[in-house]
Amino acid sequence: MTLQQVGGVLLIFLLCPVIGALPLLQWLVYGLTRIDLRQVGTGNVSVSAAFYHGGRRAGIAAVLSEAGKGFAVVLLARLFFPAASVWELVAIVALVLGRFWASRGAGVTNVVWGMLAHDPIVMLLGLVLCGVGFTIVRERQAGKLLALVVLPGTLWMMHPDQMDRVGAAIVLSGLLYWIYQKVPDDLDLKATEANPKAQGMFRFFQADRAIATLDDLLDADRVGDKIAMLSQLRRWGYAVPSGWVWQAGDDLALVADTVQPDLDDRVIVRSSPCGEMTLPVAARESYGCIANLADGEALVLAIEECWKVYDCSEAVAYRRDRDLGDPGMAVLVQRQIAGIFSGTAYRIVPPAESGSTGSIAPPHEPTDRDQKADLGADPSADQNPTATPPPRTQLQRLPLADRVFRLRRGWAKRYGVRCRV
Repeated sequence: MTLQQVGGVLLIFLLCPVIGALPLLQWLVYGLTRIDLRQVGTGNVSVSAAFYHGGRRAGIAAVLSEAGKGFAVVLLARLFFPAASVWELVAIVALVLGRFWASRGAGVTNVVWGMLAHDPIVMLLGLVLCGVGFTIVRERQAGKLLALVVLPGTLWMMHPDQMDRVGAAIVLSGLLYWIYQKVPDDLDLKATEANPKAQGMFRFFQADRAIATLDDLLDADRVGDKIAMLSQLRRWGYAVPSGWVWQAGDDLALVADTVQPDLDDRVIVRSSPCGEMTLPVAARESYGCIANLADGEALVLAIEECWKVYDCSEAVAYRRDRDLGDPGMAVLVQRQIAGIFSGTAYRIVPPAESGSTGSIAPPHEPTDRDQKADLGADPSADQNPTATPPPRTQLQRLPLADRVFRLRRGWAKRYGVRCRV
């Protein structure tokens, strides 16, 4: 090692931590949004926090600033050592240490762009492998661990004769793993409270898309009639509360991170057995639901309880005695609304328009737009939301509030159904 390279080593160990400690990200976000990241959310001064609280413009500025740091330390090492040397990895390690020391950030963006400058082929291959793995696994913590293994693994596959670089990459991955245990994760924050322009990104990286929701096109043969119909109504534009669907075999460890219930945002768990509409009313109501869930642990226990009811000896014997088979059951977790009125509403479709009563929506339904009625229904009172509407000539009595009765009289008058209150 020459005297010049000795000086380079000293600069790497002294200057790179200082570069990592520079609060460029914090300054940029504050300048663009007047938001101090240290005072909001988890308190992390990170790229994800910039997107979450500041939106897309602040997030992009944060990425550019942290990417610049990663490139800078690699170029600094190249002033004294050959390209793609182990000292470039040492410089990235020093950068990450300075970043963590100053702002308690993990420095993942620094590492990604620093590695891209260090060895583009290795980094791009690693990103492809991580992307494929995360798409398959769709679980955030597993995705992090996968990336930490892929980084030195890919370097070893491409350069098996350069074990000094592989060793430095292992040290870098170990440092990131240690930092992960020390800092809170911004992705644990609620996506619904993020900046509107960043909510889609947060839902993706929170792995919500691994779980079916009521916004998806759902098959009644897989998730049951109740969930399938609620999904259809929501996609038609009805005010159906948002919901997540769990099927047998899904990872319940994702429940708390995905739904995040609390005292001000309770949820309800509802059973949805496949073939529900072929069961007698008593059998359908036996599955029931569990309401007023305000924490993740209670939510997991409620989902497990619903499946226990489906798998209990009495339920199994009931299905066996009636040759119903074992079609399976899904569980719906929905935001619980504060009920003002409760009851059961039926959507009436004349056979002349639908071909078979209740099979499709009429072209238009009158609404109480002038009064702008804000009606809430207790989900626990709605055990059969997908029941087939009555024939046109059948008398109906529904225990709904007066405003709902007025709406129903309007439907009855239009479609020729007599209404008795």
